[in-house]
Formats: sequence, structure tokens, C-alpha cells
Amino acid sequence: MERINLAKTIQESAATFCQNRIGDKPPISVTVPANVTDIPWPDRKLQELVKLFLYETLLTNDPDAEVTVSLRCRSVLKGLGEFAGVQPSYWLHLRISGRGVRLSESFIDGFFNDVGYQCAEWVGVAESESRLGIFNAIDKPDIRIVFCLDIGRSVRKFDFLLPVREPVALLCGLQDQALKAGF
Repeated sequence: MERINLAKTIQESAATFCQNRIGDKPPISVTVPANVTDIPWPDRKLQELVKLFLYETLLTNDPDAEVTVSLRCRSVLKGLGEFAGVQPSYWLHLRISGRGVRLSESFIDGFFNDVGYQCAEWVGVAESESRLGIFNAIDKPDIRIVFCLDIGRSVRKFDFLLPVREPVALLCGLQDQALKAGF
């Protein structure tokens, strides 16, 4: 089990982008709680996936449109664990959104595959602009990432829903959040 610092990964990816892009750069807003530091993950591919996906999102974004990145813990996402075939201690929800982002479902499939995750299935509703994808690690199919693509009219949202298996889910302060939310 690896320990991955997603906050650091996000910061490094944004910094690399700002150094490498010539010309105008989109404004970047990052929200990461201080108590989300190292998370347990079965392999290092997640770190590479987040770093490269954020970089690609920033690269394809219109320089006049803000890119927003947020990371938060979620104690429960009703029905998602059952649907995806995982029983996590908690979920990490990484959202990358922007108005100028130009990434498609087929690009995302190929991108995940290049990093070592293959699409098990895409699910959507007729006439909906949202799709839910479940991706498995190619070499370890029990490692899963749930990805939601929402290509609404003005803002595109990319949600990574990461099932974290850890005996104690107090790392993200979930016990207090769950009590407040009535869980």
C-alpha cells in the first residue's frame, strides 16, 4: 500500500503547468483541506493519473476561463460503493472544473488506459450531459476509480471518486461530519 499526497500532487502539477505554458494562463483556484494529506492507495498510478489529468485539463482550457480544483472527503455516497463493487472506509472526491476545458469521453478512455486503468463501463441517461465511468487498474482489477464526466452547457466537471480503504476513517474528520449530517 502506497501513501499518496494528493494535495502536493495537485500543487506540483499546477506549478509545472505555469512554468511550461507560454502565453496567457487560465486562473487556477485550488481548495484542499489541510487535514487531507497522505492517503493509502494500492499503487502509484493514481498519483500519475491525477498529475497528468490536471495538467492536460489546464493545457486544453481557454486562458480566459478559470479552472477550479477541489478535494474533499465524503463519508458516504449512497449506493455508489455497491454499484462500483467496492466497500471503502471513505471516499475522496476530486473535482476539476472549468468553462474552457475541452476533454471528451473517448479522450478520457485513452488517457486512463495510457496510465494503467481500463474502462469497465460508462453509464449514462438518455439526453443527459453526465456520464459515470468505472475504471479498473489493468494489472489489479480490484483497484477501482469512479469517474463522472459532466459536460453541461457552460461548465465542464470532472469528478474522481476514489474509494479509500483504511481501518480508521478519522483521518479526514469524517466522524464529526457524519454526526453532523445525521449518518
